[in-house]
Formats: sequence, structure tokens, C-alpha cells
Amino acid sequence: MNVHKGFWCAGAMVLAMSGLGQVAQAGSVEESADVPQADRELVNKCHEAAMNSKDGDTFESSQLLMDQQNAGDYEEGEELLLHINMLGHGTTIYNVSCNVDEQGNVTYEEYQKAGTPAGSTR
Repeated sequence: MNVHKGFWCAGAMVLAMSGLGQVAQAGSVEESADVPQADRELVNKCHEAAMNSKDGDTFESSQLLMDQQNAGDYEEGEELLLHINMLGHGTTIYNVSCNVDEQGNVTYEEYQKAGTPAGSTR
């Protein structure tokens, strides 16, 4: 009986620790060292366009998740539907879409609310 209890306690600790890891990961907003400067610029332009859009009030207290985006897919001279993510209240994630045209101009398109970042496998 004690062995069974020990396995249950160990399992509970593993679950608790993985939950803490997810919270810590969610807390890692904005300045990720692995994001190239060109990608940061596109993401920041999309973020700014979203904040200045008709939906801007929705994102007022949101934090940008810099490493949750697809700016690395952009190639100069081609269009891209850029996806960025912002952490809202609680576990709300705003999946924001912006269009990047051939000249690199960024315009806000739309957003969706979700519990996980777009492209996440969790």
C-alpha cells in the first residue's frame, strides 16, 4: 500500500512540476534571444498595427509572445500571412494575423481567442 501511495505522490509531483514549467514558459514574453532582429521588426509592426486597429482595446493589457510567431517564413518580395500571439488575461491567447505585402508593409487582418498559441502542439 505504501509503494502505491509513493507512486501516486511521485506522479502528482511530476504533474505539478510540468504545470510550473508551462507557467514559466508562458511568462517568457517579449525578449527572446533566439529571435532574429528582422523577425522582431515584423512582429513589432504587426503588434503595433493590431494595437492601432478597431480591435486594439481588446489587446490593451496583453503581452507579446515574441517567440510564438512565423516571421521567419517571410521572404522579401513575397506576401506572408503573419501570425503572432499575445498573452491576455488568465490563459487567454490572442492569435493575431497580419498581412505582409511584397514591400514589407504590415497590415492587421484579424484575431482569434484561444487557450494555446497558434502552431502549438500542446
